[in-house]
Formats: sequence, structure tokens, C-alpha cells
Amino acid sequence: MSRPSGSTGVGPEAFSALLLDLYRYARELTLADFQRRVLERLSEVLPFDAAWWGMSGPSRELHSSYLFNMPARFVELWCSIREQDLLAAELEHRPGVTVFFGPRQIAQNASFARLLCDVGVRQTLGTLLMNPALNLSTFLSLYRSRDTPPYTEAERQLKQLVMPHLWAAWTSNWIAQLASARTHSFSSRVALAVADQMGTLHAAEPRFSELIRSEWPDWQGPMLPDVLRKRLDDTYAGEATIMRLLPACGLYLVEVRALSPLDRLTSRELSIAERFGHGEAYKQIAVALHVSPATVRAHLRAIYSKLGISDKTELANLLSTQF
Repeated sequence: MSRPSGSTGVGPEAFSALLLDLYRYARELTLADFQRRVLERLSEVLPFDAAWWGMSGPSRELHSSYLFNMPARFVELWCSIREQDLLAAELEHRPGVTVFFGPRQIAQNASFARLLCDVGVRQTLGTLLMNPALNLSTFLSLYRSRDTPPYTEAERQLKQLVMPHLWAAWTSNWIAQLASARTHSFSSRVALAVADQMGTLHAAEPRFSELIRSEWPDWQGPMLPDVLRKRLDDTYAGEATIMRLLPACGLYLVEVRALSPLDRLTSRELSIAERFGHGEAYKQIAVALHVSPATVRAHLRAIYSKLGISDKTELANLLSTQF
């Protein structure tokens, strides 16, 4: 861990600039970049060495976890002693209040103390906010090493003031990410959502639920269907839909779309269908794909058969309605 610079008071102008930056990041940054940049910016007014930011459930199960300047093994180690985490217990008892834990508080439990000592943490400022709608909590712990000055009461109050804005900006970032993905989506048939690593939905476009219910009529949410929760980082093809889950910094962008007749095609057939439907001749396609014109014709006969069409006009119409 690197030593942070000395703490200074934060006046109204600096505090306002920090909040403006948080909300700007929410609009402009991707899910993968948002948390890192927010913590870098926060460290400019509230110095710290490392941080842990995430979401947890009623039994302290992790729904999202982002480590900043912390070893990857920290989460596994914490899971093994989470029942002895004195800071977590204090935060659960006092949601919305930023709590300071120094060497004296940390030493009250040997397992908890060994964990923090192992990663070089000497003191922390922790805050937990409740989300009653999902029965989840968002937490952020800012760590300092044993070589840095103690947190001050002013710094504790600053973090407590910032935390609700940080949470609001994070949720706004999810919505902005959905809007951006929608703008750049190749298909108007795609619906998007944001889920955590336990499969709980936190934001979704209106049509998302409709498409999920076309595959699982009894689905209610907010958890993704079990089969998807078991296949995070994967693609699922069902009877009515196709879904992709794309990891993004402890969360997942979930894409779902209705099955299309074009899904019956192989990747090579789809490539040929798109090129032919958009006006390329047999020879152009053959050169681009390094095959013979006769092979292109054979693929097109198979394409027409699979799609139940008979000419190029029908193929072009189908492509235009599906993509």
C-alpha cells in the first residue's frame, strides 16, 4: 500500500466539485470504469490506501465486490471469518452512519484482526446503506495502513455525507449503461438489464421482463431464473429467447432477445446471408470468405431451406426486421 497525502479540510466548493464529478462519471463512464474512477476521485479529498466496495445480503453473502488496491485473496479470506467481522456487525446496527475502526476496535476479535493485519490494514472508515426494496446493503470501507495518520472526525463526517451521493451516482450509472448499450445495440429486439453476481436484478428495461416471461411464464423477479444464475459469464439459448451475461466490475449486463429464424443458421451461413441480402454478389462473397462461388451457392440453398424463403428479396426483408 502507498501512503496517502496528508488530510486537509474540504470546503463547500471542493465538496460541490466532488459531487458534480460523481454524477458526471455516472453519465459518462462504463460499469467497468465507474467504481475505480470514483474511488480515485474520492481519494483526492479523503486520502486512503485501499478500499472495498460492494453489496451484501442479510446473511452477509456478497452480491457484488470491488477491491481497490487490495489483494484478490482478501474476499476469500473475509468469507472464512465474516461472522467475526466486528465492523460489519457495527455497520448493520447503524446503517447510514460512517464508523471508524482503529487498532483498538480491530483487536477485539483475533480472526478479524489477523485478516486486516495480513493485508496491511490498520484503520478503516466503513459505511453501509440499506436498499429495502431488494433487502440488500451497499457498503464501502476505506482503509489506511499502519504508516498513515488516523482518520479525523471531519473525515468521518465527510464520508458519511458523500456516501448517499455515491450510491445514487452508482445506480444512475447502471441506467446510463443500459441507455448506452441500447444506443449501440445491433438489434432493436434486445432488452437489457443489470444484475449482480448473485443473479439479483438492479435495473432493467421494461421489455426485459416480458421476454424473460416468454421463456419462464411464472417468473416474478428480482432474481434471475435459476438456470441463468448458474451460467453467469455465459450465453443461454432457450426455446423462446437467447440471453448473454457480460461481466462488468462485479456486476453483469444482461442481454435478452427473442429467437429469430436466423438463429437456425450456422455462423458461416449467417455471414453469407447478411452479405448476399445486403447486395454482394456470389464472387464478392467468395473472395471475402476465401471459398468458391459454388460453395456460396450451396450455402444459400441451405439458407433458403432453413428460413422457408425462396429469393433474395425475402432474405433482405427478413434481415431488415431482425437486425
